Amino acid sequence: MQRTAPVHLLAAHSNPPPCDSTHPFPAILFSIGGFAGNFFHDINDVLIPLFLTAGHLRSRAQLLVADFEPWWTQKYRRVLFHLSSATDLAVASSPSTPIEPKVHCFPAAVVGLKYHGNLLCNSTNAPGGVSTLDFRSFLHGALGLKEERAAGAEKPVLVLISRRTSRALLNEDGVVALAREVGFEVEVAAPARMTSVGEFAGVVNRCGVLMGVHGAGLTNMVFLPAGAVVVQVVPWGLDWAAAAYYARPARRMGLHYVEYHTAVEESTLYDKYPKDHPVLVDPWSINRQGYDVSRPIYTDGQNLTLDLARFRETLLQALELLPRPTRPR
Repeated sequence: MQRTAPVHLLAAHSNPPPCDSTHPFPAILFSIGGFAGNFFHDINDVLIPLFLTAGHLRSRAQLLVADFEPWWTQKYRRVLFHLSSATDLAVASSPSTPIEPKVHCFPAAVVGLKYHGNLLCNSTNAPGGVSTLDFRSFLHGALGLKEERAAGAEKPVLVLISRRTSRALLNEDGVVALAREVGFEVEVAAPARMTSVGEFAGVVNRCGVLMGVHGAGLTNMVFLPAGAVVVQVVPWGLDWAAAAYYARPARRMGLHYVEYHTAVEESTLYDKYPKDHPVLVDPWSINRQGYDVSRPIYTDGQNLTLDLARFRETLLQALELLPRPTRPR
């Protein structure tokens, strides 16, 4: 909340200043402070809640942005303007860009966004009964992606989300070679490749398998075609987070889901702690102490070396879930 500006509501009988700008549509006031800037949080904390709040208005809304950052709104411009018939965004506050104080007047306003849970649209509690699948369809439409199902191919494409700091695959080259040996065409996506949402969305939309170690990059599964496969490598001690943030959402999006649970010996934590330490033998006892305790250890403090013989079975399982290639008669 330190990155989120407060909003003050004035009593109805107060004397408002005259309008500098009068808008014909209701305002939807939302913040891009908080954890925005991390792709999981961009989708989970801002874009899905914005879809839940504004989607049923059928674009007859003016988006009013608090904690405005030009780079963020430019990055998601196509998505934002798919929710609004206004030609621009109204800015309520900006921590880094000086803005001229203005009085914006609206016929009505919604202050804050609806939130249903991790990458979730709960259709029983949403206007129009929209679901997570509806959000996925909206996102594909906003970015001009195909809505087709994953197609069979002789060598299906596997996009590997490559991590560079925490939770990195120390034998990534071996994993890539194994995936190619099993029968995949592999594209390695380093962080720099994911900066353009529209461009990388197109890459993911054309692949059959999205694979990565637990982390924000797996949120790119929102761009996959229906029937594609998500492969999540679950680091030591992160079972709960893996299930809550990616496993259950993947299935709600009509995707196949496969996970690989690393053994403790595959984590660099194994060489950092005594073999009887709770970090190694009882991760839940660490997680129960709160995120401030567990994050430096399990989220930020380990890298992985996968057992390739064991991981082969995971890749074969993902391959088996894909449609068979269509052969000409």
